[in-house]
Amino acid sequence: MFKILVTGRVQGVGFRPFVFRLARSMGLKGYVKNVGDGTVEIVVDRDPDVFAERLKKEKPPMAVIDRVIVEETDGSYDDFTILKSGGVSGLFSLPPPDFAVCEECSEEIFDESNRRYLYPFTTCTNCGQRFSISFSLPFDRENTTLVEFPLCEKCQREYENPEDRRYFAQSITCPECGPHYQLAPHGIRGVGAIRKAAELLDSGKIVAIKGIGGFHIACLTDDDAVERLRGVLRRPHQPFAVMVRDIETAEKYAYVNEKEKSELLSYTRPIVVLKKKAELYQVAPLLDTVGIMLPYTALHKILFGFLRADALVMTSANMPGEPMAIEMPDIECDAVLTHNMRIHNRVDDSVLKIVGGRRMIIRRSRGFVPTPIGIGVNAEAISLGAELYNSIAVLKDHKAIPSQYIGNTANFKTFNEFFKRAVEFWLEYLNIRPDFVVRDLHPLYNTSRYATELAERTGAEVLSVQHHLAHALSVMAERGLDRAMAITVDGAGYGMDGTVWGGEVLYVDLKERIFRRVARLERIKLLGGDLAVHHPLRTLFSIIYKHERDFELLEDYEKYLRDGESFELFEKMYVKNINTAPASSAGRYMDAIAAMTEVCLERTYEGEPAMKAEGLARRDSQIYSPVIEESYEPFEFSIDGSSRKDYVRVIRFTHIFSDSLRRLKRGEDRRAVAWRLIDYLARAFCEVVKGQDIPVVVSGGVAYNSHFMASLSESLKFYTNELVPAGDNGISLGQLYALKFLEV
Repeated sequence: MFKILVTGRVQGVGFRPFVFRLARSMGLKGYVKNVGDGTVEIVVDRDPDVFAERLKKEKPPMAVIDRVIVEETDGSYDDFTILKSGGVSGLFSLPPPDFAVCEECSEEIFDESNRRYLYPFTTCTNCGQRFSISFSLPFDRENTTLVEFPLCEKCQREYENPEDRRYFAQSITCPECGPHYQLAPHGIRGVGAIRKAAELLDSGKIVAIKGIGGFHIACLTDDDAVERLRGVLRRPHQPFAVMVRDIETAEKYAYVNEKEKSELLSYTRPIVVLKKKAELYQVAPLLDTVGIMLPYTALHKILFGFLRADALVMTSANMPGEPMAIEMPDIECDAVLTHNMRIHNRVDDSVLKIVGGRRMIIRRSRGFVPTPIGIGVNAEAISLGAELYNSIAVLKDHKAIPSQYIGNTANFKTFNEFFKRAVEFWLEYLNIRPDFVVRDLHPLYNTSRYATELAERTGAEVLSVQHHLAHALSVMAERGLDRAMAITVDGAGYGMDGTVWGGEVLYVDLKERIFRRVARLERIKLLGGDLAVHHPLRTLFSIIYKHERDFELLEDYEKYLRDGESFELFEKMYVKNINTAPASSAGRYMDAIAAMTEVCLERTYEGEPAMKAEGLARRDSQIYSPVIEESYEPFEFSIDGSSRKDYVRVIRFTHIFSDSLRRLKRGEDRRAVAWRLIDYLARAFCEVVKGQDIPVVVSGGVAYNSHFMASLSESLKFYTNELVPAGDNGISLGQLYALKFLEV
């Protein structure tokens, strides 16, 4: 007899019935069973190598096989059977993520002879709700919100039949025994509710729609409908995602390359940020990109079956900064299409972008969570992430499990109704008693304060990790690196010296326990602190004034000053250090480009100036030579409290902003000016790290800038994030990896 251990995503994806059918077709005897920790155990009486090869080639579409181990064993069997799950004590088995509806289910819902014809909750072992409905482990129906919908006789037969596609599929239902949709305030139920919702949408109305992870709010993509939606959601300029009927429609609205097409059609069905082909002005104002996704539930497919329109704005039904609604949203709309199945776990749509041929996740949630990431750290811990774009992560059995996207924890509702609940859920869900609670170094974040409270309650030790070190470590964790040079570029992080960081080169050596700042961007003064973040002209003033020592160059920008502001006031604030904050931030650098080129003088959503600057920039052959100087400043080591002093190189840039502004005044194309400033930033970082004999990693929100990454790639080989976001949504992974400093 031969034992075959298969590890990977092989549970909750129809793998055991597939093994059963394959073994029976080959006339093999033995068994298959789940043994926990993402492992399936198979015993066969002969041909193990042939069988293992067929496992890899013919596996179910949602299954991922990481490793196959074949060894000899004892035993004797008369047939091939599926045994009850059970195995090594202490190992855990997570459910798969929520998957997009599969092709077989899609065919059934449009087959008039099928009992699931036009049924919006049609799923099987290859698709449907998983994590969003799960409230405890193991992932069995009684531990999901579908326990409230007992299976009818027909569904029960499918569930118990190993030959059926729905064998042991926890999410299966049908019109007879499952949940249903209804439309308020019209009082229509079932398919009629969906048909009426489509009529309302086609007529220009706004409809809230409950999906598998929360409520969307939908309307047509025409300017009038979207303008009204902006007023409802109080999002004056933030880009909205668009759901399109099919891939052909996606190619009508945007340019789609093969990698982007593959992501759009994948089982995760994320929002993919694409280069615009159609204008879609109100959908994504002053951007050259638009976020597009394909239908990913049976409901979406049925809805588009009734719609005349081929595209809908489909965005989360919540006010800015608040968590995605999972109950009836308190938002003005014309109708609400809702269902009677509880969503236990909020799950936003995931967002990604192809940057320089690399898949980069911007928001990691539906379709990705709760996929674990092995990081080789032997402890139980929880990390609480960043303040903005928050996610948390838990550590168990050497694996990090990043949570779904949580959002802005400075927002009262997000912090109290989502973040705190998520912390308690994940600790209980995986039965974790943390040895460590890891937090950001910033002492005033809600998450930092909560870390102290959580540690006192659980008896854990608190570890504070500097923000940009966590960015660097998030890439190192993905790649299993112990040593790296890290380019960390984002908007803001609390620095070891009390200033705002955001454009750093770090040297990290986990084995030697070294974390050293090698270089930084030239510091500028943020006039009014956070006011400068929301009004980039203040940052531009600071940069120009630092180089020129006057503001004559900015005379054409006086028209953008707000009531009560003047350049004379800014000068006084600058000279006398009145309400200023020093910052070495790549994000503020991008803001200043947006202000100089006049594409964004007020930030109304996170990242707006940088995104508009990226959309404006066009490559030009003229470049600037980076200016890098040596400075000498103290720097503290963050893990054990010891300190050391080193030279820190400083990347100067105020001179090129002055030069660029003069070029603009002479009539040079602002697109070329924007590109050269972005290119300068990238090449300056390359200059710092060139010639190193250790891996280079790049992380932070500026890593999503396609021009920055293209310029970086021309001169440098580097790793960046692929499994978690490069922005703040991914630092919870890096925070856990920081435990390697402690040799746990």
